[in-house]
Parts: sequence; C-alpha cells; structure tokens
Amino acid sequence: MPLFNSSPSAEASPAWARALRRLATPRQLPRVAPLRCEEPAAAAPPAESEPMSGPPGPKGEPPLQFEMFSKEWRQTAEQDNWDGFRIEAATQVTKHLQASHTLFLGTAMREQGYIYQFGPAFQTEGGRTMMVGRIGLDGGVNGRLIQKVGTGFELKASSQSHLKDPQRNMHDASVEYTGKDWTFGAKAAWQGALLAGGSFTQRIVPSLQLGGDLTCVMVQNTIMIGQVGARWSEGGHTFTTAVSRQPDMKSPTQAPLHEVKMQYHRRLNERLCLATEFKFSHPDKESGMSVAYEYAFRNSRVQGNVDTDGKVSCSVFDYQGMGFSGTIDYARGDYKFGVLLQVMPPEQGAPPQ
Repeated sequence: MPLFNSSPSAEASPAWARALRRLATPRQLPRVAPLRCEEPAAAAPPAESEPMSGPPGPKGEPPLQFEMFSKEWRQTAEQDNWDGFRIEAATQVTKHLQASHTLFLGTAMREQGYIYQFGPAFQTEGGRTMMVGRIGLDGGVNGRLIQKVGTGFELKASSQSHLKDPQRNMHDASVEYTGKDWTFGAKAAWQGALLAGGSFTQRIVPSLQLGGDLTCVMVQNTIMIGQVGARWSEGGHTFTTAVSRQPDMKSPTQAPLHEVKMQYHRRLNERLCLATEFKFSHPDKESGMSVAYEYAFRNSRVQGNVDTDGKVSCSVFDYQGMGFSGTIDYARGDYKFGVLLQVMPPEQGAPPQ
C-alpha cells in the first residue's frame, strides 16, 4: 500500500518523498502482455518445493509478503490505462529471450505527444532468474533483476536513470524470504536520500495472517513510517486491512497522519470477481471508497473501477489482439480514451500467423 497520500503532485514533493512512494508501492501482478521494465511479470515459483509444515494456507499456498496482502484487490482494481493509439509488439529471439517494442501516438503522457520504448526480457526455465531492460527516446533507461535462491529467498534489484532529468534517477534493492508460516523482507533505495525498510508477517491460523513494515527516511530529521495489517482469506472471500502512520505531505510541518484502509474481494466464480476498498485518514478526516470488477474470458479480460472522487475507468484486453481503455474524471472534466494493438510472437512450435 502506498505510504503517502496521492493528492500532492510529484513536482511539489521532495525527491525522497517520490522515492518512498515508489519503494512502498507493491509490485505489479503478472499480466499477459509484452514485458515492460516498469511492470515486470512475476517469476513463476519453482516446480518442486519442500512440503509445507505449520498452519497451511488456503489450498496449501505459502504465506504472503506484507506488500502482497491485498493482491486480489489490486489485481481487480488496478488497470493499465492509456490514451491515444498504442502498439505493443514482441519478437521471440530465443526460447528464453524476448524483445518488445512499445509505441504511443497522440498521447498526453508526454509533451511531444508520442513515446517509443524498446527492451529485452530474459527468463530462465522455471522462472528462477528474470532480467528486464527498457530504453526510451525520452532518455529514460530502466533495468530490473529478480533471482530466486534456494527454496525461500528472492533477491531483487532495479535501476532507473534519466539522461535529461536527474531527479528521476533512482536505484533500489531488496531481499525477501518466505518460510513455512512466516515471511521477512528488507528494502533499500536511493533518490537524493537513503531509504531503508523491513517487513515481517506471521500466519496465525490457515486463513489469518498478520504483519507489518517499517520504513526509515534518512533526511535531516529522520522520518519513521510504519504499517500494521491483517489478511483473512477463505474460499472465495478475502478481507485485508492496514493502519499506517506517516507524515502528512500537505502539512508544512509534516504532522503525523494516520490512515486506515480496508479491502474486500469476492470471487463469485472462475470468471467474475468483485472488490471494494474503503479508506479513512485522521486528523484531516478524509475518506474514500472504490468499487471494482473483473470478468475474464478465455482470451480476454474486462475491468472496471468507480470511486467517490468522481473517477470512472474501464479497460478491455484481448491478450493476442486489440484493447481499449477509457478513463473519465468528472470532477476535473478530464476524458481520456485509447486503443491498443498487440502483435505477439507465436507459441513455441506453433506456425507463424
């Protein structure tokens, strides 16, 4: 969960605050689309693992890292929205290496109205090693490495560099361990200031997991930011909640701000999922609520989201063809729509189309 309120603009926040928001943001869940450096597909678990002991999770699932407590909510609510015309093309260089191209035309995401990015993605058999790179015409260069070690450790490192805007340079690394009924994680990042954090979770009973994390920002006055949370999952029901204490970036004195977030996810059947989120912060007494849905066809997916801020969004993806995106912000009068064309490589052994 992001540790900062998203209302202040990136330009108005110091460099370390933007780095902290990125460091605390959970990684994206796997998408069936050409790999992008900023949205890497999660590496698949090893084919064989040690038998679980202690309280087994639902269907024998291992315990989750703290940042993944609300994974079902994010998978349903988070969308890959864009505006204008977008092309995603990929070429299968070898069995484990893929080269991908991304082109945006007529987009408002850049002043020049277009974006082009190119990069390779490498993943070994079993997904124990993954490397993703990306370079764009705007001067941005990104790289990410994920390495599984043994049966429980996972090492990650990423770097973002921008030739034209040094404020966007950032580097971070993390290590995660998943035990039989507990997990541990540690992160460090640099963007004008050093950020370090750690997390711990413990499975209490098969359906209940508790945890928390702590982040330290090494600025003139060291800032400590903490979260505690719980996750309950049984059958098609998942409920997560978290309480965080953080500095209020809208306050000149950065007074403490406490926020409560609760998410509920319901899988009605194999294709349809519904989810909702409620958040409340004190002492500013701001609140918000979001409702999302996801319907998965055999080769496509439809997602939608509406919140109390007056924002409505929807995306439709055909995994090997077209896609559509629409976002409306009624409060600001902002309307954005986009069309996607995907050119995917054929599966191994399949004739080219």
